[in-house]
Amino acid sequence: MKGFAALFAALFALAAAVQWNDPDPTLWILGYLAVSGLSVAAFFGRRLLIPNALAALVLTLWFATLAPSLIGAPEEAFTSFEMKAAPHEKPREAVGLGLAAVWCGVLAVWSRRAGAAAITEEAE
Repeated sequence: MKGFAALFAALFALAAAVQWNDPDPTLWILGYLAVSGLSVAAFFGRRLLIPNALAALVLTLWFATLAPSLIGAPEEAFTSFEMKAAPHEKPREAVGLGLAAVWCGVLAVWSRRAGAAAITEEAE
């Protein structure tokens, strides 16, 4: 899991970096940097249940606001790194939020299991 944590930390840091050219970059940069930071913390053994669970919840709710844009989204929205048309923005953002929400959920579950394992070890 540490390898995945490092990979996702780098991917979400990169996602934050490419938001500079977005029409509304600040919120996206902060969101992706938060997920990257939680991934870095997990990599270094800091499995933070509440921050990860809260991030997963917030990102899921944010995703829900953009999820309808995925219905009928053009394939070109996902086949190029370049933004070719304005209608491509919301579906791409929805995918990024979905990925971030799922990853924070995974980190929360990992944190929960690590906490349960630590409690079991202390009881023995």
